[in-house]
Amino acid sequence: MMRRNALAFLFMLASAQTGAAADQHPVTVSVSLETPLRPGATAWAAISQHIAPGWHTYWRNPGETGEATALTWHLPRGTTAGDIAWPTPRTFADGGVVSYGYSGEATMLVPLTAAANAKAGKAHVDVFLLECEHVCIPAQIGADLDLDKASGSPAMFAAARAALPKPFPGEAWVRREGGDVVVKLSSPLLQAEAAARASFIPATADVVDTEQPGTTRTAGEILTWRAALRRRAKPFQAFEGVLDIPQVGTFDVRAVPMAPAAASAVPAIASTLFGAMLMAFLGGMILNLMPCVLPILSMKALALAQSGSSTALRRDGRYYFAGVVASFAAMAAILLALKAGGAALGWGFQLQSPLAVLALALLTAAIGFNLLGTFELPLILAGTGDGLTRRDGGWGAFFTGALAVVVASPCTAPFMGAALGYALGRPPAEAAAVFLALGTGFALPFTALTAVPGLTRLVPKPGPWMLRFKQALAFPMFATAIWLLWVLGRQTGAGGMALALAIGLGLSFALWLVPQLERRWRPGLFLAAFAAAAVAATHIGSAGPSGVWKPWSAQAVRSARLAGHPVLVDFSAAWCVTCLVNERTTLQDRDVDRRLRRSGIVTLKADWTNRDASIAGELSRFGRSGVPLYLLYPSDAQSGAIVLPQILTPAVLLRAIDRIAPSRTSERSVRPPPA
Repeated sequence: MMRRNALAFLFMLASAQTGAAADQHPVTVSVSLETPLRPGATAWAAISQHIAPGWHTYWRNPGETGEATALTWHLPRGTTAGDIAWPTPRTFADGGVVSYGYSGEATMLVPLTAAANAKAGKAHVDVFLLECEHVCIPAQIGADLDLDKASGSPAMFAAARAALPKPFPGEAWVRREGGDVVVKLSSPLLQAEAAARASFIPATADVVDTEQPGTTRTAGEILTWRAALRRRAKPFQAFEGVLDIPQVGTFDVRAVPMAPAAASAVPAIASTLFGAMLMAFLGGMILNLMPCVLPILSMKALALAQSGSSTALRRDGRYYFAGVVASFAAMAAILLALKAGGAALGWGFQLQSPLAVLALALLTAAIGFNLLGTFELPLILAGTGDGLTRRDGGWGAFFTGALAVVVASPCTAPFMGAALGYALGRPPAEAAAVFLALGTGFALPFTALTAVPGLTRLVPKPGPWMLRFKQALAFPMFATAIWLLWVLGRQTGAGGMALALAIGLGLSFALWLVPQLERRWRPGLFLAAFAAAAVAATHIGSAGPSGVWKPWSAQAVRSARLAGHPVLVDFSAAWCVTCLVNERTTLQDRDVDRRLRRSGIVTLKADWTNRDASIAGELSRFGRSGVPLYLLYPSDAQSGAIVLPQILTPAVLLRAIDRIAPSRTSERSVRPPPA
């Protein structure tokens, strides 16, 4: 405020420097009219700045220094001036101080509108600006304009319009994240290769610390711009700026705040590092209850029950904890490295690779056969998982922890989504802290069992039942293998799943044959079988998306809402256990299906089974790093999305539908438009 008052005082001192003295300024101003201004019509006026070499003036957001150019109009009664249409600015950096403005030539356009009873006549405009080189000189330059005569050439007005940013062909949202402002843009335009070099110039003044340059990142149709807030940032709702895409053009952007429901996708507690770590810790503990993990932990618990040494118990607990945390750290490092390279990934990213799904399916099936006692081949393929987990000296517990993390990766427990969404949007150190908190929560229950020997008394005494129970644990592993093969079928089609089964058959034959050979021939046969399997696996391709819901796209959502239809979007993946449970229990519920059809709700499915940068970008916009995510959009295109819980029930979904589409007495079915 003091800066603005001082500049206003300087403008007053400079006000006498009009008329002939204005010719001495490094900036001269000319004003012209495109067409005569008639009563009841609008004509465009052009205010052109002619700036001497080495000098510049300022844009609507001057940046860290300077003052925006301002106009004061003196017009006949009944005539009004509209807002300035600003040409795309340049960025000036001087000693680390960044400002935005113009050099050379710059033309602002202003609409002048005359009422039906307005009188024609003369107009006058005073242009207040700062003329800056290494120092700034305030200037007030006046100019007269005859509203009855056109005074500008069509070519000049055409050039002025060409210099204006075009409307952004997409959607834009803004939110505050801690000490940053984050703008997310969505448009098919952003898929162009040049979008990777795009820059964003903030137009909303007194919000961004321009001494710290903002960063942009693109992923599919999503561009994210992040910048630090200034120390005393001005409150804002909408946030405006100019997006500059080299060789494509410049675009005016007006980012609207995320709707309260959308913002709640990341609970307030998860908006801080401590809160995200707490939610990750709780999510990690709950992850132990997932069906893939329980057989692994049960195997180790039975092994501990047979051990009478408290020292060995505590040692195994420490090694198990180390195995879990090391695996989570490795997974975080890989994920963050790939994201830093521009990949759009999230939790469970490794299962978006058909080869990874195939390897995990073969591993779980092999563990199942091993539990049944079909073979004993520690330290090679099928025995690697179970064999390593049964090694002595603590390393068995270490590899149990690693294996548990691997088989837990398809699952997302409550609290995990928001915590990981926070982690993947923060610097590496903070992201690593959240992942380590997740690993700590995951490892704690089993580690506590080993640290408190009295808890092992809860496990029944050793006996023949343990062999039967061990064999029974094979069947959950077989179920996991079948499910993973189904995921593979969704990714690659029936041909890919058939090839995977053939690979499994070949490896099973090799595992049966190896023990029957002389010891010297066993390594060669195993390596040959493994190499043949690897070669065959490279022929597994991807299949196109399938499903009963229409495929999701940002354009499909916009089209449906513009047509007056609400939209339900299901972000899921075939490898997501929580997604599949919600689909069976809620989305396929008869009452839910009937209510969706009666309400005319367009149902779209964003299938993240295979990698998709657009889906990853949309998940990120709602603060998530993985699936499931359920969004319910009202038909009003100006309203934000309602974010539904990750654990979905028919009652929850029906109540949400009633909020945007109250029940109708009519039984008439409303057919949604084609996507």
